Amino acid sequence: MKKKYIDKGECIWCRKKEPDTTFFNKPHTISKQLGSTKIGIDICDDCNSFFGKPDHKQKDPMSVELAFKEIMNIMKLLLSNNLNENTYKTFNSVYFTYYHSKSTIKLKNSFKLKHYFISSLTRQFKKGIYEIFLQEYHRVTKNGLDERFNRIRRFVRQDIGDIPLYFLDNNGVHMVEEDLNNYSLKFPDTLISQINDFGFFTMMIYSNVFFLEVTLRADLTREIFLPQESKRLIGSGFVFSELKTLNYITDIDFTLRKLHGRK
Repeated sequence: MKKKYIDKGECIWCRKKEPDTTFFNKPHTISKQLGSTKIGIDICDDCNSFFGKPDHKQKDPMSVELAFKEIMNIMKLLLSNNLNENTYKTFNSVYFTYYHSKSTIKLKNSFKLKHYFISSLTRQFKKGIYEIFLQEYHRVTKNGLDERFNRIRRFVRQDIGDIPLYFLDNNGVHMVEEDLNNYSLKFPDTLISQINDFGFFTMMIYSNVFFLEVTLRADLTREIFLPQESKRLIGSGFVFSELKTLNYITDIDFTLRKLHGRK
């Protein structure tokens, strides 16, 4: 019998059950192109494939998975300790080219410095962040079907509305995770309490700190939680300088220019 990737038997995205949908395809909770091996549950085959398909409503169609993978993969590359003159041979990117001799990243023509493109890339990237949260949360806790996350489902799966995404501006000091190739989210009691009490989740990935509004409770606690938590993490200001709202993907130093002393 073919394996099914289910626990509750109901898709965390579209809420469908068998026989209205199937659960046969292996659902990576984080793009396998980033090296992740984490496999999710209760992500139906239709929704699993949806995130890898370009959104043709956009002027320059791109998928949620592509937007997230492209931005995170360039950070992962530049934080690696294994860069050499052959890196470009194994580095696959739709938007970027790596030149080892100059330690630089160049934009390909596919990365358009146009408002419509940057806006689409930003929106799809944000969806990717929230997609990872819910899929990893359900993988670990089995509670991703909670109705508290309906706003995430509407935004990520149905493209309805918008959810803010905040981040700490990095000064160019990057504390590299031990395993860049198998990233996963952790849900200790402190972060579960953060979700329950404030409606926020703090995501740390590739030296970046993001604050996600994961439930509607965040509307009530935003003015308290964000200043307090960002102040705690910024501390002396050596690594991070200030809290920002992600309006455009270019707000993030994803090519690590500060790390290399570039403006």
